Amino acid sequence: MKKNKITSIYLIFGLLYTMFLLLAVSDYMFFSKRADHLWIIGAIVTLALLVLTIIATIRFRQDLRERIQANAVQVSLTQRQYLEQWSQPYAVIDHDGKVIWYNKAFGAVFENSASLETETFANLIGQTVEMPASEVYPAQTRIDLKDHQYDLLVQMIHREEDQDLGVQMYAVSMEDITEQLALQRENEEIKTVVCLIYVDNYDTIAGRLEEGRRPMLEAMIYRRLNDMTESLNGILTRLEKDRFFLIFPRRSLGILEEGRFPILTDIRQVKVGNTLPLTLSIGVGDADWLDRAQNFARSAVDLAMGRGGDQAVVKNEEKYTFFGGSSIGVEKNSRARARLITYAIRELMAGCEEILIMGHKNPDLDCFGAALGMYRFAVEMKKPTHIVMGSQHAAVNTLLDRTRMERDYEGLIITHEEALERINDSTLLVVVDVNRPSITECPELLEKAKNVAVIDHHRVSAEHVEHASVSYIEPYASSACEMVSELLQYTEERVSLKPIEADAMLSGIQLDIKNYTNKTGVRTFEAAAFLRRNGADAVRIRKLFKNDMNEYKIKAHIVSQASMYYGRIAIAAWTDTQGNSGVAAAQAADELLNISGVNASFVLTENPEYIGISARSLGEINVQVILEKLGGGGHMMMAGAQIREHTLDEAMEMLQNAIREYLEETGQLRKEE
Repeated sequence: MKKNKITSIYLIFGLLYTMFLLLAVSDYMFFSKRADHLWIIGAIVTLALLVLTIIATIRFRQDLRERIQANAVQVSLTQRQYLEQWSQPYAVIDHDGKVIWYNKAFGAVFENSASLETETFANLIGQTVEMPASEVYPAQTRIDLKDHQYDLLVQMIHREEDQDLGVQMYAVSMEDITEQLALQRENEEIKTVVCLIYVDNYDTIAGRLEEGRRPMLEAMIYRRLNDMTESLNGILTRLEKDRFFLIFPRRSLGILEEGRFPILTDIRQVKVGNTLPLTLSIGVGDADWLDRAQNFARSAVDLAMGRGGDQAVVKNEEKYTFFGGSSIGVEKNSRARARLITYAIRELMAGCEEILIMGHKNPDLDCFGAALGMYRFAVEMKKPTHIVMGSQHAAVNTLLDRTRMERDYEGLIITHEEALERINDSTLLVVVDVNRPSITECPELLEKAKNVAVIDHHRVSAEHVEHASVSYIEPYASSACEMVSELLQYTEERVSLKPIEADAMLSGIQLDIKNYTNKTGVRTFEAAAFLRRNGADAVRIRKLFKNDMNEYKIKAHIVSQASMYYGRIAIAAWTDTQGNSGVAAAQAADELLNISGVNASFVLTENPEYIGISARSLGEINVQVILEKLGGGGHMMMAGAQIREHTLDEAMEMLQNAIREYLEETGQLRKEE
């Protein structure tokens, strides 16, 4: 009210002062300077108006401050009342973590107001709390408290640096997300997992059964799979007589993984007059989207079959997981696939201008022999062909020297650099005796190749060539040379091998079958007979396997240093890198299997760049699965690995842990204990 009166008086004086100025100016213009008294009056009025203005301003500011303070108090009370009744726990703490103020919801969480006033907030929740460094970036933490989970948000709300006693306060809010997380977990658990199940050897077993027993075989297979489906709360559909499609919730996948897919063992026990055990290849796709899960399942089952069957492969967004694979692959008598692969490779070669052949690093006789066989295949197609090889390797030195002595092989071997310069979209890259890109002779070449054909007898691992136009991988085959020998027999052109090529391929077969004791089938002997007919000579081949005196001493020393692990696994290490330690290690691993009571052998060798491991087995222990845990691979009875950036002692410990883990997974450790 007073403010309004002062303002009115101020306006009246302003109007009078304005009229006075107009009157003074007009008097001065028309009556010259006869009105000096008016200026005196004007000065008095101006002074009075100035004083009044100062008083009005002071009063106005005071009134404005009172109004702001009143509003601030009202807002503060409203905010405090709102926070007090807010359902979300909220508190204010100081820089020491002491609780200054909290609402009812916060007090209800801790159920003890007395402790809130004496304990720090960190002690209340049982863990340290990160404090934000500025008001802009709050700190967020997830905590577990009394069977509840909270998202904890801490934000700086006040700082008085200009006072003698600076006070730093933080606002703490707690959001209960227990139900939200439970719903998320439930949503994850009910997502659909896709599973493809193939019976590996159905045709082989059914073909040997009497006609009346075949329906019984189908019924027994379906019954075992249906029992598993019921335990998983899933749905099973038969796609073909030996192929099934299964879907089930993700929560049931843990049941299968914990039991390591017991259906693999159950199906082998099905007996309706069959002498061979039934085996399954199972691929499981675990993804957030159903179509992606189906694609994962297809990739997984292809991988399971490529590894020899009798196993399950689970693929998710991050990795592959393998289960089973404890049985030896059974040789397939049908050659239909070999004929189809021969035709497919022939079509690829016909459409390319040049062919490059590549094996694995440190090639052995099987690798180089298979490469020479595919070289002859390409030459019969009248295509320029080269074999990619880096530095000279001791295992194939004798064969390399023989090729250099013959004019027909001039320019056959090219380096990595030459191959990378030659390759283009019209080049076919043939990869033999390996299916893992990282251990090929030149991985960069594989990345640049548009047309790729893979011929290998090793079990497929999680890392494999995925963009191959033709992938011929048969784990049951004894060697890559055996597979190439079959391809050569089905070419439309009559292939005439040279003696050096026949020697190389037969030596490759003999290297892997270990005197016809390892993975030797009917087709192995047929391949050997084909090579003998093409000029392979046993005496020349025997010379390829001869060792010099130094290598023989190394092998003998390795065997003498071996020690037993779990009573039936021989492990030896070689630290002297003189001579060809890799070949000596492989031969020593073979020799250790001849010792009574040894079912598997591992030989470690120390090289400048890595620790090499050669493993051999008689079949009871799957050395491939063991070395896959160390980044290696191979066959169930013959495998290898390279461990980098570790010492020999560290590699030894890693190997022993991998063996123990394998024995625990397969239940064999309990037998030893």
